[in-house]
Amino acid sequence: MVKKSSADYWAPRISAEWRKSVEGIVRVGLALAVAKESCEHGEFLRLFKGHPEAVADPVPFGEDTAERLMKVASHPVLADSAHGRSLPQSWRTLYELTKLEDEQILAGIKAGEIGPEMTRSQAAALRVEPIARPDKAPHEEFEEAMEKVVSRFIGRLRARDQFDSVRRCLRELIEFLTSEEAERVA
Repeated sequence: MVKKSSADYWAPRISAEWRKSVEGIVRVGLALAVAKESCEHGEFLRLFKGHPEAVADPVPFGEDTAERLMKVASHPVLADSAHGRSLPQSWRTLYELTKLEDEQILAGIKAGEIGPEMTRSQAAALRVEPIARPDKAPHEEFEEAMEKVVSRFIGRLRARDQFDSVRRCLRELIEFLTSEEAERVA
């Protein structure tokens, strides 16, 4: 009988859940956390390939991935099964979302900005905040903010002409703001 405090106990259980769904990703993260807590000293690391005394069938990822999966599983919004269908199916994208505030994730889900098709780069773009600087004109700050918004949706644009159309609209808007600012100053 394999003891629960052994990596041999945990490896097949964790591998069985790997990459099934958001729920599976969360279950893997939770299982890893329990395994880490349950295993005797030094035993947890045997779960991973590359360890000199790895179990016969190690989990299909490394220690860094395990840490990230545990972070996803401990996140109050991402681990909530009520949001599972609205979240990206990639553990890497989910990990990127752990870097956001809970309220931002909930608002993103509600607005459709965060969804099952979201890519990791789109998730990373959500955490890039423009820095307001007093030495910049308002239209320059607006330009930075708009670039941020465009970067969030670039992955959704399917053709070069769509991208060019968005860029033209932004340029027109910036030109308008520049002229408005010039009129107000005069």
